[in-house]
Amino acid sequence: MLNQVLFKKPLVIGTGGGNDIVSACLIVSDLKEKGINADLAGLCSPGAWHCYECSLNGEASVNRVTEHARRFIPSNQPVNLSFIDSLLPNLLRQEEIPAEVYNLSCRYGTSKLIAGLKDLVEKNGYDGIIAVDVGGDILARGKKDPTILSPLMDFTTLYCVSQLRVPSVLVEFGLQTDGELRPPGCNEILEELKQNKIVLEEAEIKSTDKPVQVFRNLSQGVNSIRRGHAAAMALKTLESTSDLHENYRAKIRVLDKSVVYNFPIVLESKYFGKVFVMDLKRLAETRKLAFPYRNTLELFLKTKRIVNTKTEMDLLYNRDSGACLWLALACPQLQGKQRTELLNYGLDNLARHADVALLWKEDYENNGLNLLKTSVRVNDFMITGMDSNKVSAVEKEIKGVLN
Repeated sequence: MLNQVLFKKPLVIGTGGGNDIVSACLIVSDLKEKGINADLAGLCSPGAWHCYECSLNGEASVNRVTEHARRFIPSNQPVNLSFIDSLLPNLLRQEEIPAEVYNLSCRYGTSKLIAGLKDLVEKNGYDGIIAVDVGGDILARGKKDPTILSPLMDFTTLYCVSQLRVPSVLVEFGLQTDGELRPPGCNEILEELKQNKIVLEEAEIKSTDKPVQVFRNLSQGVNSIRRGHAAAMALKTLESTSDLHENYRAKIRVLDKSVVYNFPIVLESKYFGKVFVMDLKRLAETRKLAFPYRNTLELFLKTKRIVNTKTEMDLLYNRDSGACLWLALACPQLQGKQRTELLNYGLDNLARHADVALLWKEDYENNGLNLLKTSVRVNDFMITGMDSNKVSAVEKEIKGVLN
């Protein structure tokens, strides 16, 4: 699949959340076919807590994954969530792939994650890093590509890996299959990257390739917990020869209520079976969303101000300020009456899971939201809650991020 053998002992990183770590196994398997053993890593969701040592405080910047790893909603009442990463060590053994599996956490900011990656590279003797993205969201240009839905982990990986001294590349396959990067933007971006010589190599994959079969097996192994849409569509494109017209489905949830919206996309056949190897460090230099941050609240707010899109932390919880904060900066895909009803439902039931809510000022001004006892405005935001001390703590944290 990959034409050139770049490294003798690489670390392969699935750049985003969800099933990206499973998709990265395609490259791990391809390297094994070439006689190269690689280890595997993936990003922890910034909207969750992770447990590696039977404690909610067990999450470090770099974590070795075993079948005992767990993740939780980080609210005042932590809720256990499914976690496909904990299945991978055993699934890889079944495929006779001798890879260690690691989770990388952005919970403590980029400086600590970079330091943790540096230590891991030195300890395990990796001579290179191969970051893997499926779909193309990691290529997005900010406001020019507002249809991306999950940028936080991809661009954290892009930034942190770019800061390491070890050589690195980005491997991109299944362009457009995540439904986030639409054809006009995707075509413009690829042309720009080729002109700037950021695309280093173009390779091909076929449905009959052994690494594809391993990828298919691993995807099926985690489907009972979480079905990876981009992975499934990438496999579908390997069986197709003409453009695919699909209707994608996304969900916006607050507690036990949710809104579903659908959007049509076109998958262009000219990208089917194509693999692009890119200069990761040069790509990072051209992407505003690949920036340093001190904690996940700063990551969330700065991303939202660059491009107000749907992210992995929307309508979830954060504790960087000490109080449990509901991140109610709803994405623009949630509109009208449904937007007001869903946000008010969260505010009316805030005490169930959080102390304070963070809202867009525009929602407060235009949508008749039920603010709580103490409310303050900070720039584009409204902060509201019942406890004035906790509202003040969040206000201070947000001002620190914005200044």
